[in-house]
Amino acid sequence: MSAVPVIDLSPIRGTDAAAITALGRKVDAACREIGFLIVEGHGVSPDLIAEVRRESHAFFDLPEAEKLAVRPPPGTMLRGYTPPETNTLARSRGVETPPDMRSLFSMGRPEADGTQYADIPEARPFYQPNLWPGRPAGLRPAFTAYFREMERLSTEIMRAFAVGLGLPVGFFDDKIDNHFAALHALHYGARTTPAAPGQLRAGAHSDFGSLTILMPPAEGGMGLEVQRPDGSFAPVEPPPGAYVINIGDLMQQWTNERWVSTVHRVVNPEGEGWAKPRLSLGFFCHPNYDAPVEALPGTVPAGEAPRHAPVLAGVYMNQKISAVRRPVATS
Repeated sequence: MSAVPVIDLSPIRGTDAAAITALGRKVDAACREIGFLIVEGHGVSPDLIAEVRRESHAFFDLPEAEKLAVRPPPGTMLRGYTPPETNTLARSRGVETPPDMRSLFSMGRPEADGTQYADIPEARPFYQPNLWPGRPAGLRPAFTAYFREMERLSTEIMRAFAVGLGLPVGFFDDKIDNHFAALHALHYGARTTPAAPGQLRAGAHSDFGSLTILMPPAEGGMGLEVQRPDGSFAPVEPPPGAYVINIGDLMQQWTNERWVSTVHRVVNPEGEGWAKPRLSLGFFCHPNYDAPVEALPGTVPAGEAPRHAPVLAGVYMNQKISAVRRPVATS
């Protein structure tokens, strides 16, 4: 692993069959070898990205009590404010570390109102209405517009995935049309006290869902590192304006481990880097709650059995998310 490949996604929006096939080959190679790719030609407006960043910073600058007013109540997932040192991502790999130093503001589908999958109690936490603070006033419209763009982009990436896997281009369309994706503003605050031993901004983990779309901080210095096959870590340094894409554990299982969900982490800054907050925008594409995840056509070698038993996407995600949560004292 010398570098994360940079791929132009724009052919997936066109009609050139040869260009789409070539794109699929590049995506397949990246997902087999590293599970990460950098995407240009994504079509997301730089102005919209800048607006979401501004509104996110304005939210995280609010007094803590005001942010805690939109902390999700019991029975709601991937909504509102998550304080720092609430989650421990390394736990998903069975590793116990001090809690991660990042905080989040999260939203799900704008139309979610609790009626989706109302007959499946375990699905309800993922389809609850979003939680919005009283200010900044521009947060909700900016996040909603950006969420819609991420839905569009994730659908295009899933279509490129289908081509790379030798499947019809629209194979995944009906498996993500009632999704429970989450948009997170990932905030790494300025700090004046040292981190605890072994504590990182985000501990080593692999993502859980089908794919992640990450817009790095505008200032650079994101600290994202990807684990090499020998166990060492390499920094990911995308060009300005490009998205970092990685597949998650669910996609690794869906492809019968043809594709790899790679361990990564967000390391702490050095020296004066602690004095400045950093903010990334992450869109985590999770399929429909009841989408069956089983070895895709063409991924099981002749004479072999699938490596994993079938599972519903939502059941899988519920188990993964619950494993990393850490109770936070309220007094």
